[in-house]
Amino acid sequence: MFPKKGKVAIGVMLVLLALLLAACNKGDKPSAEQEEEPTEPVELVFFSVGNIHWWDEQLFMEYYGEPIRKKFPYIIPKTLTMQTTDTKVMNELMAVGQPIDIMLAANASYLSFIKPFDLHTNIEDLVKKHEVDLSKFVPEYIEMNRKLNNGVLMGLPLREMPTQLLYNKGIFDKFGVPYPPHDKWTWDEMFELAKKLNRVDGGTQYYGVRMTTSFFRRSPYSIDFVDQRTNKAIFNNESAQKMLNLYLRTFEGSDPNGLKADPAKLFFETRVLAMFIPVVALYATPERYVGLDWDIAPVPYLPEKGNVGMQPYPDYLYVSKISKHPDLAMKVIDYLTSETFQLQNAENGQGVPALKDRNILKAFGQKSGMFVGKNVNAMVPEKYAPPAVYDDFNNRAASTILPKYANQVRDGQVDVNTALRLAEEETNRYIAEQLQTGAAIK
Repeated sequence: MFPKKGKVAIGVMLVLLALLLAACNKGDKPSAEQEEEPTEPVELVFFSVGNIHWWDEQLFMEYYGEPIRKKFPYIIPKTLTMQTTDTKVMNELMAVGQPIDIMLAANASYLSFIKPFDLHTNIEDLVKKHEVDLSKFVPEYIEMNRKLNNGVLMGLPLREMPTQLLYNKGIFDKFGVPYPPHDKWTWDEMFELAKKLNRVDGGTQYYGVRMTTSFFRRSPYSIDFVDQRTNKAIFNNESAQKMLNLYLRTFEGSDPNGLKADPAKLFFETRVLAMFIPVVALYATPERYVGLDWDIAPVPYLPEKGNVGMQPYPDYLYVSKISKHPDLAMKVIDYLTSETFQLQNAENGQGVPALKDRNILKAFGQKSGMFVGKNVNAMVPEKYAPPAVYDDFNNRAASTILPKYANQVRDGQVDVNTALRLAEEETNRYIAEQLQTGAAIK
């Protein structure tokens, strides 16, 4: 047996040896923060799918490029923005070997321009390596991206597409009707308010509320339109009936001219629409708001579904599979989704933040005169509806096929049950054609 002092000395030596081995192992595998910075400038190409995202090179450099250069002096940011929705452009870019490092896309653009060209990549390992804290994001944003990719995380959210209700305060004042609440209300309460605003005054028809057909893709009912296992449409059911009827209620009390009118035109141009739920961001064209006395209210919540708002629809940042600098790309994405940058971006009105800290949301647009004094907190619901499955088949059913038949109900051509049956049949035909030709994107 060792003497007591000898035991202590050996114990100390073993602890020191363990610490030394740990230090050596850490030296062999440096953390993301310890990795050496490039000794030569590195050009990173940021690819925007659709010009509604980065907009143009000047705006990209002002709000994204310059902050990136300041944070990473060795990075030279370049932007590549598509000016068309024609996939032929993607074929041309791939043919000439266009470098792409980071991509920005909403779900529909991702399915059309990124996934078919195999530019996406699993970022789970990069997230772990660079210790990206996923808990900082609104959880439904992460959940939606995983549902977009069969459970695998491919992108991180940069910003959200707001789900707010815009209202014309002038119309409310004209008829002595109280404004919508600033915090929460139900769909029934909204429709009751709309009834008071559907009226003719001085020969002019005013309308209570309208929303775009994007509602079907983001509705609080979280409907899966197509079964991913069977590739069969499954939305001729009670939930879809409720969703369709909710959309149709926006036309109650309308004259014939108001049925087919573009709601954005009614709100921004003729200014005879009191409340508008665009289900998309409409802030890239501030000139439309000039002379309009407006504010923001929350989209109503649905008590029967647990007081949820609509489903999320973020713009995601993706590391390109063909990037020669995936680690640098992830470092940049981590920075663009940091509290520091998200706050700065929000203040400039460049994006509803992707982080769950609502203090950042409250700062949205406060450096832009357009949003000072506006109820920006209403741009994001207190509780999102769970994200439904998002793939090419589901997107086609919700964004193209169902709206066509919904408007036939609106125009008195068919009833709700017939519309859902016809939409389901057309969806199944579309799926069969895509599977037969090999064009399906799964």
